[in-house]
Amino acid sequence: MTKTKNFNEQDLLRASETLKAHDNWSVMAHRKADGDAIGSVSALITAGLNAGKRVKWFGADPELPVTYSFLPHYDRYIYRDSLSFDEPGELYIFLDCSNENRGVQGFDVSRNINSLNIDHHGDNTLFARENCVDSLSSSTAELLFRVLYAGNWEITKQVAECLYTGIFTDSGGFTFSNTSALTHLIIANLIESGVDSAHITDFIIQNKTPEIIKLWTYALPRLKLFGHENIFAVVKIYADDFDRAGTDISATTGLPNLIMTLRGVKLIATVTENPARNGEVFLSFRSREQSPVTAWNVASFMGGGGHQRAAGATLKKANVDEAASRIEAYLLSHE
Repeated sequence: MTKTKNFNEQDLLRASETLKAHDNWSVMAHRKADGDAIGSVSALITAGLNAGKRVKWFGADPELPVTYSFLPHYDRYIYRDSLSFDEPGELYIFLDCSNENRGVQGFDVSRNINSLNIDHHGDNTLFARENCVDSLSSSTAELLFRVLYAGNWEITKQVAECLYTGIFTDSGGFTFSNTSALTHLIIANLIESGVDSAHITDFIIQNKTPEIIKLWTYALPRLKLFGHENIFAVVKIYADDFDRAGTDISATTGLPNLIMTLRGVKLIATVTENPARNGEVFLSFRSREQSPVTAWNVASFMGGGGHQRAAGATLKKANVDEAASRIEAYLLSHE
């Protein structure tokens, strides 16, 4: 795993001062944005607008998951596969991005672009001019709370709801091993700021459309359990599944966590063909502590990265069946 510098609490204040020093922000997160990415961006946009900043939100996903449409400024999202990153006076802010290639393309590290990187991935490459990266944070939203708190930013109810969403989703509803005592203290602070936890949880969990469930019914019959006592699971999703279900790539969100509830399963891999790009395959991995290999191990083998227990990769010019076979062979050889 790529080694990042040891986290320094002063990074929080430096990140906050960088935000305060610039009036024009372009904010973005990783491709295939999840609850932590969207919650973090929504929180920062809200805080920025409240402070009089001019803020734009760019992303490399044609559409954001509708699950998070309840968050503020969802309609501000602008789809861009690439940017020139040369707008005068602009601060380019990356949230939940472990490297410059995970989202909007065009960022050149050699140009020393005016940029800020706030993230919690252990394999972050520290690609920005200013980097605030803490791999011990449960989520980027948790780290962003600490940045805002350190700089005495106003954490309104709206900001708190966005941060709660990011922390809740990336900690698996506070069930993953990345949930710490600090995580719970921050959640308590957010609830004191006005978050109705039951209300937000309903939005996140009880928000599946019939089309999403239909997609899952196409995928689940392909679920393959293997290894000693069926500790491994792989599921394949094809591009035409999305057409038949009438939904998009965002509908896969939550499926890995569902499969991880199977008794005995220690590692799950979802192999998804991108319906919007021919030959592109998304890989998502989840693992438990008892697994002989971690999610990061498999993701790294497949050219990706992430966290020890949650990781992923994107393959170009790939085949779903071949990718699944490679993953299966790797897992069996490391059982």
